[in-house]
Amino acid sequence: MRPSPEELLDSLRLSLNETLLPKVEDRWARYVGTAMDLVLQHLKLRLAHEQDALAADDADMLAVLADLGSRAAALAGQDSGAASPRWEELAELVGAARTAGDGQQDATARNEELRGVVVAVMRWLDEAEGAHPAVEEMRDEVYRLVRRQVDRTRPLVEPLFMSFRPVAS
Repeated sequence: MRPSPEELLDSLRLSLNETLLPKVEDRWARYVGTAMDLVLQHLKLRLAHEQDALAADDADMLAVLADLGSRAAALAGQDSGAASPRWEELAELVGAARTAGDGQQDATARNEELRGVVVAVMRWLDEAEGAHPAVEEMRDEVYRLVRRQVDRTRPLVEPLFMSFRPVAS
């Protein structure tokens, strides 16, 4: 459909920056207009890249969670000491990732479900800290996953990095 969403956003930004903002004399109103331009820029980036970022994020989470699940299942069969972590619990938590997003959910909802599984795994690993050397290795891998997630989404949100407080008079 024409105009495309990208073209609409470009038109809004052009009108805002070339027609509206030059006529705004109030400093706070100009600041708000500039913030609006940044949000429009952010929306354009998200339209162009969000689906790819979500797909990459999902694949990354699923790979890490599958690896953790395999390791937890193997450790559950080997480690049966009273002080050892309940590896079955971790394997069960990770198993939830396989069914996350089943059905007719959109990509964002599926991604949020998978992130919920990652958070649950992080909590489990934090509670099991010090109980087994594998826990620290697994936690480090989850933290590396989170770092990759931040790096993946940073370019999409960078336009929003500005202060949203009143301009000093």
